[in-house]
Amino acid sequence: MKKLSALFLGLLLILTLALTGCGTQKTSTEKPKSASTSKDIKANLRFLWPGTSEPEKKVALKLQEKVKKDYPGINIEFVYLNWTDIEKKMTVMVKSGDAPDLMLIQDITNPVAMGALEPLDSNLNDKVKKSNYLPASWKSMGKDGKQYGIPGLAIIYSHVANTDLLAKAGYKVDDLKTWDDFNKASHAIKALGKSGYAMANGGEGRFSFRDLMMVSLSNGITPDQVDPKHKKQYLEVLKEFKDLSSDMPKSQVTWLYPELFKAWEAGDIGFMHTGNYFTPNVIANGTKSMNWTEPFAFPAGPSVDKTKIMVGTVGVSMLKGSKNKEAAWKVIEELMSPDVLGLWGGSINASAGTYVSPAILEDAAKTVYPEVYKQHLALNEKWTKLASEYGTPVPSILGQQPMEKVVQDALVKLTNGDATPEQAYDEIKSGIEKVKEQFKQ
Repeated sequence: MKKLSALFLGLLLILTLALTGCGTQKTSTEKPKSASTSKDIKANLRFLWPGTSEPEKKVALKLQEKVKKDYPGINIEFVYLNWTDIEKKMTVMVKSGDAPDLMLIQDITNPVAMGALEPLDSNLNDKVKKSNYLPASWKSMGKDGKQYGIPGLAIIYSHVANTDLLAKAGYKVDDLKTWDDFNKASHAIKALGKSGYAMANGGEGRFSFRDLMMVSLSNGITPDQVDPKHKKQYLEVLKEFKDLSSDMPKSQVTWLYPELFKAWEAGDIGFMHTGNYFTPNVIANGTKSMNWTEPFAFPAGPSVDKTKIMVGTVGVSMLKGSKNKEAAWKVIEELMSPDVLGLWGGSINASAGTYVSPAILEDAAKTVYPEVYKQHLALNEKWTKLASEYGTPVPSILGQQPMEKVVQDALVKLTNGDATPEQAYDEIKSGIEKVKEQFKQ
């Protein structure tokens, strides 16, 4: 009896394993057929692409060509626009029931809050997975345990110095250890007949807000911290801008990045904020400044011991309202392929994907910037070192876009001499508190 029981159990075990094996085999053969080898997908996609420089358009063209080769039935319409307009454009399209399929994105905070983005966790695979990316970049594309974007570029923000003007004024970057040191150098450049410091205060406030953010971080706060606890630090920041205002060009009130970078290439400015998107913006005006531009971290303010610089991300997100989610994910995979991401990272900022080889990045830089690729790579190397020492993720501020105009209006009054730091603070505080109230959940 024991022998029969053992024999029965043995046969049952063999049968169970055989059935399990068959089930596993069936799953492994069917999954690629339905999900991974679908070359016959047909879809017309719209992709919000805030990249209007020639290098950025080349990346879009490269992506379009690769998608067409691998998925002939997928067509992409790139909607080219400026970064300042993308969130507004996306919001209008989503609310009208006409959501695009994909968009490049830097800050997921507001789109996630309005429920516009599709969580991508279920799409992750061997081609696109967390371990392939810089941790800070991957983290910046997620919220509440869900991944709403795939990082493509690491954006490292800092200030830059015109080393030629700085030398003529009797300074070098290593001398800029405090705000007072920085201000003296800026005043000395102004005495040479140039602008010591310049901002882009035109448009809807994106660049003004970023300028305030970068200097605020160097003093331990962010622009939305208008509570009494941080008032002293906030006023210190505004007084810093007031001190620099006499060195600024009056025309900056209408400037966006194109005008700011044009003035930089002309050698008319001593200091400005930028990031490792510098090259494609400046070479539209020339290449001379590639030889005398020096990235540096804005010195630590009076309320902190160590400065910080922002490290952000340009990623790609899928819109929840897309009717073509399978095709949209295929495009994301193609954008993250080493050759496309390599061109993107080698020609614009720095790749957030750690799997892209330096050789690919250098080849991309040579292709896009044949005359100054060495300078471009050297600048990116300096930004990477700054990020390693001083980098912190770009603050996630709910309601940032409407806050940007509030900040800009106050900063323009402050730098034009129409408001004191205290008056500017009161205006910013009042405006930001109203925005926060609107975004209360």
